[in-house]
Amino acid sequence: MANANQRQPVSRRRVLQSGAVISGMAVTGCLGGGGGENTLTYISRGGVTQEAERQVMDQWAEENGKQITHQSAADDTEIMELISNNPGAFDFTNLVPSAFAQHSLVYDEELFTELDYGEVPNYDNMKESWKNAPFLEGHDYGLFYYNNSQGIAYNTEHVEPTSWEDLQGSEYNDVLSMHNNATTRFCNNCAMMGISPSEALSDDETFQSVWDEQRNFHDNIFKYWTAGDEFPRLLREEQAHAVEGWGGRTENLVDDGLPMDYVIPEEGCLTYSTGWTMIDESENKDDVYDLFNYMYERENAVELTLGHGYPVQLKDPPEEITNRYDYTESADDVIWLDWESIIPAMPDLEQAFAELKGE
Repeated sequence: MANANQRQPVSRRRVLQSGAVISGMAVTGCLGGGGGENTLTYISRGGVTQEAERQVMDQWAEENGKQITHQSAADDTEIMELISNNPGAFDFTNLVPSAFAQHSLVYDEELFTELDYGEVPNYDNMKESWKNAPFLEGHDYGLFYYNNSQGIAYNTEHVEPTSWEDLQGSEYNDVLSMHNNATTRFCNNCAMMGISPSEALSDDETFQSVWDEQRNFHDNIFKYWTAGDEFPRLLREEQAHAVEGWGGRTENLVDDGLPMDYVIPEEGCLTYSTGWTMIDESENKDDVYDLFNYMYERENAVELTLGHGYPVQLKDPPEEITNRYDYTESADDVIWLDWESIIPAMPDLEQAFAELKGE
């Protein structure tokens, strides 16, 4: 497994503008009532990440004589719709940056509690640069949780890319898969071209050039993947030799003994970090604060990182964290996006992407 020193350096810059990941979703489990005096209800995206969280949360629950009910949905847009429709049914969640933007633009910042950070003293174990990540600036609704990235996962027996541009080479013909998401493709293309999405959105010619760049990938792409478990399957089955994907999921393949690796491209890539937040109508705020504080204890933060593969950004992190594929030293080492700016542009992005795929 590569560590931070073995990966390509990341461009130290911010790209200002991006988009929310909005798709149809299915909810698993029945919606429970939040609260109950001894029960917390948590909703997230499910999968390996939530299972890792369940292990740590269950330790807290057992120590405190509580129970935690887990609900899951396929993405954050559905999570927020469920909370909005029945806010008393949930106590806490964790969300990606686009959802915090939706909270402002769509829900008038009414769903979540303004947090009292003094109630989570172990949050001081986190690096300041991550606590001040752009999607948390200007409000007090979130606690930084972990970071990941949308770079390149690949089969080391066939290819060894270091940049987005590499993926346009002939050796990737019909063995390349990328995310079936207009925003992701737009933003990572902008990163490759060294321009900000805001610049591309404000100028028709530049906007078109971004999608022309995607056309150069398009000839090599045999499939656009949609669900998060799809790209690991394509690699596992050797249908794909390289995919646009996430470091944590790639680590799962490596742990299974497969010849896989992951790189944050030298031009940079989109980051999907997350933050904990508390539902405003929760009747269990004291317990949620205590649980948050428990998860920021160093040993528990390391356990979470090892469970789901995404680095919880502790001060003076141990190797268990720095060896993660997604680990970067500073929040300035990855590309942050102004999610509030792009949501109104989503129809244009979706249309342009659909037209390209239909060619």
